[in-house]
Amino acid sequence: MIDHIGYHYYQDTDGRKFLPADENRVHLVTDIRKLDQARGDELAAVVGIPRGDDALLEAAALFHQGASSHPVERVVAISEGLLLAAARLRDKLGVPGPTEQHVLGYRDKVTMKDRLREHGIRVPDYAPFTESAAQRLLARHGRVVAKPRRGESSVGIAFLDSPDDLRRFLAGAAHADVTPDAYEVEERIDGTLFHIDSVVSEGVPLAATAGRSIEETTSYRHLGAFRDVAVGPGETLDRLLRFNREVLACLPHFSGVTHHEAFLSEDEVVFCEIGGRPGGGGIIPGFHSRTGVNLDEMAVRAHLGEEIARPAPPSDHLTGYALVYAPPGRLETDLTPPATDWIIDTQLRFQVGDVMPRPTGWNQAAATVTVRGQSEAEVTSRLDQVIDMLQDRLRGRSGKWG
Repeated sequence: MIDHIGYHYYQDTDGRKFLPADENRVHLVTDIRKLDQARGDELAAVVGIPRGDDALLEAAALFHQGASSHPVERVVAISEGLLLAAARLRDKLGVPGPTEQHVLGYRDKVTMKDRLREHGIRVPDYAPFTESAAQRLLARHGRVVAKPRRGESSVGIAFLDSPDDLRRFLAGAAHADVTPDAYEVEERIDGTLFHIDSVVSEGVPLAATAGRSIEETTSYRHLGAFRDVAVGPGETLDRLLRFNREVLACLPHFSGVTHHEAFLSEDEVVFCEIGGRPGGGGIIPGFHSRTGVNLDEMAVRAHLGEEIARPAPPSDHLTGYALVYAPPGRLETDLTPPATDWIIDTQLRFQVGDVMPRPTGWNQAAATVTVRGQSEAEVTSRLDQVIDMLQDRLRGRSGKWG
């Protein structure tokens, strides 16, 4: 197993391990800052390395292979940034599971659109990034967006609405990294961004929910809160789930969990991107609340080659989550919201006394709170209550419920 989120994510809220000791011998490579979480009888050996060092990660994994008296049977990774590294290890060790060529289809934004376009899926007009490609797409569509091809959490995304924007982007400090192999450019789609989260068996969704992003995923840049609300029954949900089935049918080898983003307008549904892993924010607790299924566990099972059982259909209640970002400084007030019957999960990145850096990615919220409700309007209202309270606390006010 290669990991950088911490080993406590590989169990449910009751402490039931996804890799029980009577069935598994786990050799773990994890973030050195998360070593304190590496506990359990199933752990045969643990190596901690600095996060982000791919060469050292592979060396640590191969050290496990050489030091073990048992051959490696599977390679498990559930985080987006580790999917390609895990695939390369499988290829090198000759073990079953998603190969590098498979993973590129849901990790590299150009490759995924190349493959889906061949199957007739509507994707944005796109190209590997060059100045001439950006100019051509800008002239054709009026607005474009530049993205890292294998980026995460909306880091590095630039909206280019004019030739001046393009010139400023190219003159920026990060321009040396903006190469055709590292970046893409695509038309900016007019439509609402939705996501569809699925448990999948061989390209067929067994259960799926959809959600709507109310704010841009780049709201962290100005410290604005981000809200995401599940889509209730109706035509919108039907269109999204139908499009999701069409996209997944293009990935017949895939079993596990997908996080699929798409733009929806009155006229069409347009593909944005797809990840072969659970979504972030409050998607995992929200999906669990409605189906009883933990998406992390389903991803682990898929990498172990186990059969993916069909979850129960999503329940009638809806869920949503809020990401609240904090300005840089020391946290003076506990951000834990009061217990209610409609807050189903709270994740706090900081404790009182911690120094909080300015967020540099969508996933760096000070607090992530997931709620439930009977309608989209009720979920949104409850998210607004949570956001107001947490932002008041971050400003040094009482932050009580209204």
